Amino acid sequence: MEILNVKHLLEIIAALLCFFILLPSSFNLRNLTKVYLLGSLCSFFTSKIYVLIGPSYLVRDVETWGNFICISLVLSALFVIIRDSKPMFARFPIYLTLLPLSGIIFFAVIPTSYAIKDILELIMQAGAILVALLIFGVNTYLFKWKWTFLGSILAFLCAYMIPFINFNGPANGLLLGSILLSLGMILLTFSFVKYPINTEII
Repeated sequence: MEILNVKHLLEIIAALLCFFILLPSSFNLRNLTKVYLLGSLCSFFTSKIYVLIGPSYLVRDVETWGNFICISLVLSALFVIIRDSKPMFARFPIYLTLLPLSGIIFFAVIPTSYAIKDILELIMQAGAILVALLIFGVNTYLFKWKWTFLGSILAFLCAYMIPFINFNGPANGLLLGSILLSLGMILLTFSFVKYPINTEII
């Protein structure tokens, strides 16, 4: 339980740090990528704070919902990056970037089966990591995007794979996964603030 509290506390600190770093550059609502990422961070740290201080009988539901909304908003942010990377005539309507959020409706009607919801969350996380790896990998190669973009996605990928690796103790895996997740969030936030993206057309 102590390790779990440290894990959640580390993730809360990292998410809050990223939120306040990203906030000043997001006042221009035309930059939807940052707006979606702010919403994602807000959902993430709110659910983690609840896990630490909220009633235990609702912790699992709040954490599950917080994670799902978080990953849905990340997918929306990736949709914006894909859209903005296209020439003007080939861009899809901006409202289609909200498409991943429609999954919340289906998530709500799934019977209370944590196994099904966990599998759905894992699939969405894997999809987001794969799409981000392709986007940032291609743009780093073609347009010399900074390595921190790709480094952040690799950190997320490692954090995603940690639970499937057999460590000496589960506590070690939890802590390492939390460190990698926090590192990925910080690197990605730094990258978005420091280096503007979508200045080149793929």
